[in-house]
Amino acid sequence: MADYKFPGKWMKNDMVLGENVYPETLFKLESFDMNEEDVLIVSYPKTGTTWTQELIWLICNNGDIAKARSTPIYLRVPHLESRNNAHDLAQKATPHLMKTHLRIETFRSQIEAGKVKIIVVIRNPKDTLVSLYHFYRMNRNLGKFTGTWDDFFELYKANHMFYGNYFKWYSSWLQYKDKPNVILVKYEDMHRRMPDVIKNVCHFLGKSLPDDVIDDVIQHLTFDNMTHNDMVNYENIPQLDTKISPFLRRGIIGDWKNYFTEEQSSLVDKSYKEIIESFNVKLIFE
Repeated sequence: MADYKFPGKWMKNDMVLGENVYPETLFKLESFDMNEEDVLIVSYPKTGTTWTQELIWLICNNGDIAKARSTPIYLRVPHLESRNNAHDLAQKATPHLMKTHLRIETFRSQIEAGKVKIIVVIRNPKDTLVSLYHFYRMNRNLGKFTGTWDDFFELYKANHMFYGNYFKWYSSWLQYKDKPNVILVKYEDMHRRMPDVIKNVCHFLGKSLPDDVIDDVIQHLTFDNMTHNDMVNYENIPQLDTKISPFLRRGIIGDWKNYFTEEQSSLVDKSYKEIIESFNVKLIFE
């Protein structure tokens, strides 16, 4: 199963990439100009990226929910390595709000120079893998994976995952988590204490929202509202077969318990303790 193939698949070191990411784009991103006003959301796939994008966009746009409901999230917060988005962004005035699923190698010089505000999104690895499994199943660009959960876990064990291994990915970014231009946002914190997350991110970005606007933003960001919002639910994207699995599937903490065997759970626990906790980061699993 480790040799799982899909149309347009190619490898960048140990990262599995698809046809929407051009090799020449990755090369150009190494010199992509960013400044102190720009905001880059970095996340491993299926860690709450869309949820965080919507939150950050609203903070940067004074909680303008009406405007958020009029333009798709992928246009408001472009995916930096996807197709020609970086080229298009370079033609626009700053500040730029953008996202990437790439590891830090591509952006190391910009990060070390403190040229851009970085928001690192993290979710516990077990729920991330389950969500990624269903994303593989419904995504035509990933071949609409038809294997079982156990088959998918073999891809993980073989370090043959979309955008690379979860733990290697986070070890590349977490080494910079204490820099003044970097903030860590945990998916589980967004579930359990969203008001605190909003206030922390506002402080980091130098923004301020009135309490009533924060209340409106929190309501807008509920899972039920997100799933019924065509600007963020990707229901109309032809590459995604939402009849197999919704893009925004369950939005809970602990769904992994319905999938993982004891052996699989122990394997991930070992990597979590050795890698994630070594950066003094603790995540909630249920």
